[in-house]
Amino acid sequence: MISTLLLLIFLLITPATGEEPAAAPTRFVVSMSEPLAEPYTGRVYVMLGTSKRQEPRRGPDWFSPDPFFAVEVMDWSADEPLKIDSTSMGYPWTMDALPAREWTVQAVLRGGDNSQIGRGAGTRFSLPITQTFGAHSGNIELTIDQLEQPRDMPQVDGIKWVEMESPLLTSALGRPTKHRAGVMPPANFDPEADRTWPTVYVIGGFPGTLDGAAMTKWMWGSTALGEECFIVHLDAESTTGHHVFADSPGNGPRGTALVTEFIPHLEARWPMRPEPSGRLLTGHSSGGWASLWLQLNWPDSFGGTWSTAPDPVDFRDFQRVDIYAEDANAFVEPSGNRHPVARLGRNQHIWYDDFVGMEAVLGDGGQIRSFDWTFSPLDDRGQPKRLIDPATGAIDPAVAAAWRAYDINLFVQKYWQELAPRLSGKMHIIGGSEDTFYLDGALRKLQETLEALGSDADIQIIEGADHSNFMNRRRRQHIAQQMLDTAGH
Repeated sequence: MISTLLLLIFLLITPATGEEPAAAPTRFVVSMSEPLAEPYTGRVYVMLGTSKRQEPRRGPDWFSPDPFFAVEVMDWSADEPLKIDSTSMGYPWTMDALPAREWTVQAVLRGGDNSQIGRGAGTRFSLPITQTFGAHSGNIELTIDQLEQPRDMPQVDGIKWVEMESPLLTSALGRPTKHRAGVMPPANFDPEADRTWPTVYVIGGFPGTLDGAAMTKWMWGSTALGEECFIVHLDAESTTGHHVFADSPGNGPRGTALVTEFIPHLEARWPMRPEPSGRLLTGHSSGGWASLWLQLNWPDSFGGTWSTAPDPVDFRDFQRVDIYAEDANAFVEPSGNRHPVARLGRNQHIWYDDFVGMEAVLGDGGQIRSFDWTFSPLDDRGQPKRLIDPATGAIDPAVAAAWRAYDINLFVQKYWQELAPRLSGKMHIIGGSEDTFYLDGALRKLQETLEALGSDADIQIIEGADHSNFMNRRRRQHIAQQMLDTAGH
């Protein structure tokens, strides 16, 4: 009787709103299945995805990034779970704005000696789980219990994998650092023959991994080069992104180490022709910039470069941003419109503020940050200074001034009197007039400079082409024949 009376009183004094209690904000609680051998310093990520075929840890995709979140930890021993919530870094939303839907989710403890979040030996991660949640779904438990093991390069017919520790880079960077490459001997290679073969050095686009060697074999091995040349796909990836074989404070003497250590090592191992006419360069995108930079800085070591869609070769048009302009800003054009950084066809698709915002959560290894690692001076913590303020888009004029040393257009003008006779017939550059990443504007500026200097550089800007579609079979065959002609075949 007393219990019934109390219940009636409670019902009378409690307002009948008809609303259910609000769900708790979403929070990922990340733990380890076993203690870490050593405390971890770095970023821990929670990666979300919508693909049924690819694990979220493989992201984010530049053109269609799924959300991800991160926290920076120092000396995390994993005895206490990490909590990633609305106060953590997130892109493209913070946790409190996450739309409710079915997500696949993984936690990642970054490791590995490469530029990517969720791959590489030493990377720890949780198995992907799929469930429906949004911004108010309470605690979601994730247990990191997987460790990516070192793996050998896959056995690919016609490709021999080579690595060599670099004394120069190991000394400069303070950690063991290796040269690596995929070497493809010519189809008619006879190790007993008393002759040498020319070599084509290929540098892939961002992030410059060795994974591109199989594509190199298909692209160039299927041309006449496959019969008459060694083809060497160079590894250009580091933890900081694509190092583009430029000597720099952040990445060490990459170009010098290649030319003075690794190429002689390869030539001692195989009968590769050591004369400039026997050393030819090609590369695409970041690899296009790298191949052009190597040719300009070591004009007597290489017999020619065929650089395609190179990264910005004039920093007055750094994907439409003039980094030297007064009050320059990467996020906002002088007109007040947002600065695009990529397009699909003629439609703007990625903007600088979004792209830099994504990389602010990503950390090292992204494209824009890799430019800082290559071109910027280091701060007192040994980190490269940022050209672009990730919060406002403002360009740091002191950093922009330091970047001048890597501005190819300025480099050509400064050293042209010395370089002109040594570059005769050696520079070939191709790009599209509607480059996906707006690289055509800088290439036009370099073309104007070289024409004014009287250079015989062969620069072609293919009308209507984007970042890649100009490189068809006919053009590959034509380039291959130019290379063979340079090599004396």
